[in-house]
Amino acid sequence: MTASRIVRKPSCRQPRQLRAKQTVEAILDALVRIVKRSGVKAVTTNRVAEIAGVSIGSLYQYFPDKKAMFVALHQRHIEEIDRLVNRTIVEHSHSPLAELIRAVIDAMVDIHAADPQFSSAIFSEIPDRPEGTHEFAVRLHGTFRLALASRAREIENRSNLDKVVFIVANMIDSLAHSAALRRPAGLSLSAAKEESVRAVLTYLRG
Repeated sequence: MTASRIVRKPSCRQPRQLRAKQTVEAILDALVRIVKRSGVKAVTTNRVAEIAGVSIGSLYQYFPDKKAMFVALHQRHIEEIDRLVNRTIVEHSHSPLAELIRAVIDAMVDIHAADPQFSSAIFSEIPDRPEGTHEFAVRLHGTFRLALASRAREIENRSNLDKVVFIVANMIDSLAHSAALRRPAGLSLSAAKEESVRAVLTYLRG
């Protein structure tokens, strides 16, 4: 009796958690493959489960319907953007203001422009901003605040840094999406990037 109690260890839960994470990732990867191959209309829970190699029962353990899968895919995208912005800012921690802004805009435009049709399809399926977006906005604000605070001498309206950061973070987010997904036919990606950089720096420098 005593020996059997000793054998049981709390760590035995970890593999189950790992398998759960792997199952969710397999489901989301299958969703991506279907959308890229056949479009959003081809997505069904049964089809996703088949491509992911999981039972439909396993899929429903994590996603009650198709919309829930798209929301989770968007959340994964948000986390990727979060890591990208943090990495870019760290890599340019000693760069001048203009170089930092250009690097962040380049990175955010490029990640959305890599597959614009897929990005547009995903965003079309979740017209309302899902949970997780607000938390991302808060983290983005904090990241940009630290980056701009160290360059306050280059900013015109540095007396109200929170207001400046709010405008800049939203400008970059909106301009990056628009440059990658919604720019007019006569505007190249590189020109859209440059105009976005110029707009942000014009605001910062007053």
